[in-house]
Formats: sequence, structure tokens, C-alpha cells
Amino acid sequence: MKSGVARMGRLVAAAVAAALLVVLLAAAGPSLLLAWIERDAFVTPPPGTLTPDALGAPSRQLSFASGDRTLRASFVPVADPRAPALLVFHGNDEELSRWAAVQQRLHTAGIASFVFDYSGYGASSGRPGVARLRQDGLAAYQRFVALTPQAARRVALGFSLGSAVLLDVAGALRPAPDGIVVGAGFASAREMAVATGVVPGWAAWALPDVWNGEARLREPGKALPLLIVHGTRDEVVPVEHAFRLCEAARGPRRLVLLDGLSHDAPLLLREAEAFWQPVIGFVRSGASVPAAGSQGSACRRRTVPPASASASASSEGRP
Repeated sequence: MKSGVARMGRLVAAAVAAALLVVLLAAAGPSLLLAWIERDAFVTPPPGTLTPDALGAPSRQLSFASGDRTLRASFVPVADPRAPALLVFHGNDEELSRWAAVQQRLHTAGIASFVFDYSGYGASSGRPGVARLRQDGLAAYQRFVALTPQAARRVALGFSLGSAVLLDVAGALRPAPDGIVVGAGFASAREMAVATGVVPGWAAWALPDVWNGEARLREPGKALPLLIVHGTRDEVVPVEHAFRLCEAARGPRRLVLLDGLSHDAPLLLREAEAFWQPVIGFVRSGASVPAAGSQGSACRRRTVPPASASASASSEGRP
């Protein structure tokens, strides 16, 4: 009997503690909870040493201002100043050197590329946060435009975390890009915070839904041409998020599901070719690479077999 009473007491105490936490969250305000989440949500690696130059693609390693911070970037031009250009918003736990091989691939395809590190990432100064990354994205786009004044097409790509940053700023980009690409993107950062255990589900209501890509794509006036690329074996962001983003989009859009590919497909040797093939087609002409059986609804649940993925292997072991 005593053990039952003790157990009941512990359950009551736990319930009271949970209730008190809810009260404290409500009293403290969503902004304080967001600040607490921001402290641990961003994984900011130190700068790497690999540059596109080491892979045969001459680059400009440069810096630019974002508020009171200095951000680092890598720009790889191509011979034709009118060639299409791609701006990359990279993912969490990444910095410029992780994208050197991608920039080399784009250079070979005749596409200029600009990759930048957010505040606190790589050699960029400051600390990351939702508001700062928004400011970073806007500043990076302006520098990208200045570096590609004659580009026939300008496209912005957001990968993983970068997709949230891109969709957050997309409606404010001037001049508007000719299209946007979402790679392994999520529909809601709040849902991802719950799914990854950063925030308990019962407390999700207290977390501001600041990075809701689904809601952003539904907003009037944000009907930019959109390509969504997602691997069916994405172990970080469930593929269902890709369908939701596609269905929320108001403008021309295309969903490309890559059969068997993982979350880090654009950066992995054996998966990169399959990921970049439709992206390069979209950057060049506004159309993704056609796939057998992909006609019909833009958000149809069909997958593209990564038939060319094995061709991406190289002696250097990079994509």
C-alpha cells in the first residue's frame, strides 16, 4: 500500500511540475523559449580548408557585412557573364568547404555559384539566430546579385536548414529570383523540434512557429517557380514534408523524389549526381529533368530512380 501511495505521489508531483513549467513558459513568453532553443539548435563548425580552386574551379573567397557581423562566402564565376547563377543557403553543421565540390560541379555545368556561411558558421562572425539568419540571407542575396549583374537566370537553393532560411526571405528578395529550389526541406521547424526531441510535444504551442515553410509558400505574392528535391530515404526530414511543401506552393512547382537517396545526397559521392541533375536543369531553363511517368500533377507521388548516381564516382572521392 505504501509503495502505491508513493508512486501516486510521484505521479502527482510530476504533473504539478509539468503544470508549473507550462505556466512559466506562458509567463516568460515565446521569445524566451525561442532564445533557449536557439542556443542549442545551431551546430556551427569551424572553417575548413578545402576550396573550389583545389578541385579546378577558380573562386573568390570574400566577405560581406550583415548587420554588425562579417560573413564569409565563396563565389565561383564562369567564363560567360550571362550564364545562369545559383545562390546556396546551406544546412546546419556545414560551412563553405563542405560545398567546394558542389561548386566545382556547377562550374563544370556552366553555372556560377555563390555559397555563404551564416553568422557564427565557419569563419563568419557573430552568433546564429532566427532573426540574424534572416538578415544574413537578405544580405547574401544582395551580394549575389551584385556579383552576377548579367546573369540570364538567378536561382536560390536552400538545403535542409537553409530551406527554412530561404523560404523565410524569398518574398523579400529584390529583384526576385527566377526560381527557388528546396532540397531536403521541412514544412515546419516547430514540428521538427518536437520530432527530434528538442521540445516536448505538449510544450510545442509555446514555441513561435517562425520557420513554417508551408505557411510561407501559401502567402499571396510568393508564387516563384519552385523545384523540390527530396530523397525517399531521408533519415532526418521525412519525405512527407516534401509533399506538404509542394501542395502548399501557389506558383509553378515540381516535386522530384529520388528513390533511395538520403538526407545528405547533394554532398555524398554516390548520390550527388542524382540530386544535382534535376537542379542543374532547373537552374538552366526553369524546368527539372523529365522523368519517366512523372507527368500529371506537380505533386504526384512518383519517384525517380537514381540511375545515374553511380556515375558520380570520381578518383578524388568527392561529388
